[in-house]
Amino acid sequence: MKREISGLTVEIDRTLCIGSGSCVALAAELFEIDDQNLVRFQEAPPDLDPERVKEACNVCPVDALRVYDGDEQIVP
Repeated sequence: MKREISGLTVEIDRTLCIGSGSCVALAAELFEIDDQNLVRFQEAPPDLDPERVKEACNVCPVDALRVYDGDEQIVP
């Protein structure tokens, strides 16, 4: 699943997610853990500081979150 956030494209690979919650701890407005204990986007996330988006995705221990700036993957 992908979503445009703060001018960046954020992609969640739920097949890799282990539900650690690190991303939620840093950006609860953007991410939540669902009833399958996997990360998903909040219903209507606000625009966040792009650096915060990148940081929240970069802490994923299994690289289930990827961030793109245009065609360039910038996280991880």
